[in-house]
Amino acid sequence: MLWALIDSFYQAWQGYKWQKQTDKFQNALEQPYKEDTYGGKTPEETWGMFLDALKKGDIDLASKYYDVAHQEKGKELILKLKQENKLDDWIKELEGLKKSSREALEGEANYYYDYFDEEFKRILSAPVVFYLNPYTKVWKIIY
Repeated sequence: MLWALIDSFYQAWQGYKWQKQTDKFQNALEQPYKEDTYGGKTPEETWGMFLDALKKGDIDLASKYYDVAHQEKGKELILKLKQENKLDDWIKELEGLKKSSREALEGEANYYYDYFDEEFKRILSAPVVFYLNPYTKVWKIIY
């Protein structure tokens, strides 16, 4: 009986320690999203801020309008376009952002812009998905 009580206490203690570690890990994952205030009250406002930063050549600022998990990838794309002298053309394409008729999930918004594809020699559409950061209530660009 005493051993069963000790074992029960030990199992409860192990569960408590595991939960504390899990909570700490979860908080570490959420923290960058809780601190991310770059974006607007609407997807269009975020897009405008993003375009303004691009036009000013502020790549660091422009990349902050992407979702936290996509900021580095977004920055790499912008830098690549700048190095290839294609950034101004891309900005012109981005200015034609249109709302998609595709139904969005709650907290998301779907848009697209048209661009000319050199390989296929025709105009194609690229999706742009926004989501509402639940912690800071700003709209972010996912891709």
